Amino acid sequence: MNNEFAFFTFAGMSSNLNEKVILFAIGIFFILLSIFYHVTKKEKYSLVFLLCSAVLLFLFAAVLDPFLNVWDERFHALVAKNLMNHPLMPTLYDDPVVNMAYDNWDRFHIWLHKQPLFMWQIALSYKIFGVNEFALRLPSVFLSCLTVFAIYRSGKILGNHSVGYYAALLFVSSFYLFQLLSGWQETDENDISFLSYISLSLWSWIEYIHTKKKIWIVFIGVFSGFAILCKWLVGLLVYLCWGIYSLLANKLNFKKYRDIILAIIITAIVALPWQLLCLHWYPTEAKAAYALNSAHFFETVDGHEGAWYYHFNMISEIFGIMAAYLLIPSLVIFYIKSNYKIISVAIISTVVFVYVFFSLIITKMPSFTIILALPIYISLAFLFDYIENQVSKFKVSTLAHKIIFFILIVLLFWFRMDLKSLNELHGITGKEHPCFTMLKHNKKIFQSLNLPSNAVIFNVNGRHYVEAMFYTGLPAYNFIPTNEQYLDLKKKSRRVALFNPIGDTIPNYLINDPSLILIKDTLKLCE
Repeated sequence: MNNEFAFFTFAGMSSNLNEKVILFAIGIFFILLSIFYHVTKKEKYSLVFLLCSAVLLFLFAAVLDPFLNVWDERFHALVAKNLMNHPLMPTLYDDPVVNMAYDNWDRFHIWLHKQPLFMWQIALSYKIFGVNEFALRLPSVFLSCLTVFAIYRSGKILGNHSVGYYAALLFVSSFYLFQLLSGWQETDENDISFLSYISLSLWSWIEYIHTKKKIWIVFIGVFSGFAILCKWLVGLLVYLCWGIYSLLANKLNFKKYRDIILAIIITAIVALPWQLLCLHWYPTEAKAAYALNSAHFFETVDGHEGAWYYHFNMISEIFGIMAAYLLIPSLVIFYIKSNYKIISVAIISTVVFVYVFFSLIITKMPSFTIILALPIYISLAFLFDYIENQVSKFKVSTLAHKIIFFILIVLLFWFRMDLKSLNELHGITGKEHPCFTMLKHNKKIFQSLNLPSNAVIFNVNGRHYVEAMFYTGLPAYNFIPTNEQYLDLKKKSRRVALFNPIGDTIPNYLINDPSLILIKDTLKLCE
């Protein structure tokens, strides 16, 4: 864990309270300035300070947890670390030295469980800033900041500055987004990248319709291809939106579809080579990965089950309590007030499609619908802007109006961030969450191990062998080796390092080996 710049030593993975508080306090100060400039109609300043606050608050989220979170951050972190040495060969067990079946996604040698782009981003961040948890989350911070601007700009084109501003503010204040940025919410960096690239592709499409400039076709194709390279074919979502728009606007004038075809070709150029490479170099693993992706449609994968209305229940958790009650009227106001009626119809249709589509899929994952952040926050922003305009018609002094809306916007932001829950989960100022304490404890043990380079670690609790490999750089397993595995390791000149079993007897073939390294520290299980 070297090559860290001074700033990252300061704002990185130390649990020092002051570092977190400084980032948070300055971020909140910029938010207050941004809201002040918004209510006083100074658009440029409101946007600049909103973007500045987003950078600081997202950095704050990235430093909340000074360890690898269990689902699924530790896997992404380890594979990305291994990609630094061989970018086109994603591995979980980079050194599969033990003779065993590497036949499940949590113990694969070649790890194609996820598309690789977001892990390539992390590997690049490691190269620049060192292998640490902050560098792991930094690409998510960067992409989230880009998404803030994409949401703002899309809202402004479809409505006005206020619509864009409110939509971006809703995104910046998202508690769920903070959980993804911190690695606490499952699928973490993967979902951040997927959400961002889909949002960027939708923004590029909106810009293309608005400006008629062909360069946006390239951006649409590239960002959609990037989305596929993060989380597969739902990355084509922009083309559903574009297709609906074209059918409504162009009827059967096929000449108008040439730009869509060009964008799709660019997407294929971006996303297809990796699929072909995998099928050629890793045919068995690639086919298994594609089969697992398909299985999500027809069966429950890894216990992720739920009723057909699961994703409707998740609206309040992902987008906020208000969204659950205001989404339908927001979509109606979006259509009525939009500067581009056909675009609004296409976007609303896409929202409906996504919810129907994921409701029909048997496997339910909490973050599936977060890809709709741009259209949903823009829709809610249209409603807020409409309410503000209606209230402004009452005979209230201009100053009173500004003060009232300043207070309301601040309260909205504060309520959505849910600082109480952030504190309870991440131990910012109060009592630490049990898993927080356990994962810090385990990290300390792994980093304190001074093992020879030919060691292989055994009897690591649960799936914490993943963190063990990340922090030590050595292969690690959650079982005691059999006699056959032990003899095979001896032939390979490897030494066994064993976490001391509690209540179990160490086999004689290990006890009698003078080279055995017995680790007396006890790991805590947090899964």
